[in-house]
Amino acid sequence: MTTPLAFSPDLFLRDIRTTADAIGAAYSEPVTRAVLDAYPDSFRDGAVLWRTTDTPGGPLNYRFYERRPTDSVGTAIHAGLLDPGHTLIDLIASWSALYGDASTELCDFDAAHGLAKTWVYLGGMRPVDQVLGASHVPQALRLHEPRFRALGLTSVRHVAVDYHGGTANLYFRTSCKITPDKAEELIALAGGNPPEPTLFDDMATFTPPDGHTFSVTMSVPDGQIHRVGFYALKLPANRFPTVDERLATFFRSAPSRDEEEMNAIAWSFGPGGNDYTKAERSYSGRLVELMKTWNSPMTAARGSAQHSTVDGRPS
Repeated sequence: MTTPLAFSPDLFLRDIRTTADAIGAAYSEPVTRAVLDAYPDSFRDGAVLWRTTDTPGGPLNYRFYERRPTDSVGTAIHAGLLDPGHTLIDLIASWSALYGDASTELCDFDAAHGLAKTWVYLGGMRPVDQVLGASHVPQALRLHEPRFRALGLTSVRHVAVDYHGGTANLYFRTSCKITPDKAEELIALAGGNPPEPTLFDDMATFTPPDGHTFSVTMSVPDGQIHRVGFYALKLPANRFPTVDERLATFFRSAPSRDEEEMNAIAWSFGPGGNDYTKAERSYSGRLVELMKTWNSPMTAARGSAQHSTVDGRPS
């Protein structure tokens, strides 16, 4: 455990440039400054993390998690970070209003292009029928509810919209240990291929035995499911699943200035083997503490897969 530092915009600007350079990601200082200027309280009082993928040249993202209700969409529009006519604004606004002040908004930013995604923490686990029943949810998305239920996907904690991809995300909490058959059923939502045995071993080792976070990405408004994802949040100290060199470099290079590190992996599956792996790492703001208030499923320290150096980051 380290001594946490208060969020410093100047230090963050140095850290983001170093991290982007390390993994070969695009970076714009003017864009990043505009984001920091638009959301000073959110970065200061919220929790911040880094995110990237194993896609060569893929973006470096950063995110803040709020602890109080805010109008992050209105802020983005006022700051010129989001087109007020964007077609996804009504959808995310309807989700944000669904449970009143119980909900909080979060934002993802691309290090080169600015605002990428708005999330909503729904204030707890919410029934999928209520989430899909919110105003401005397209009928094509609502039609997935019976299939979700048949797979045991009934409880939603977060939702999000991706402004660049034109998609909406639901983040479910599953209720049982992952098995090869269950993984294959869930991946089939996106027309994907089941994981190879070695990959499944990592997924089974690093996801909690009593359920994990599972995401579904759908096109708006036609409802096509583009991707699904399995999340291993807060990896055990000194232990990582198998990752490629880009993600190993990310975990070695992205600084965590929080009081407790939170490293995470998500395995993302798309149609016909169009797969990739996402990685996340805490930066500031007591992220683990916040995740515990959400009752987020975190990885238990078990299994035998180990791929780390003595400092707890992948070799």
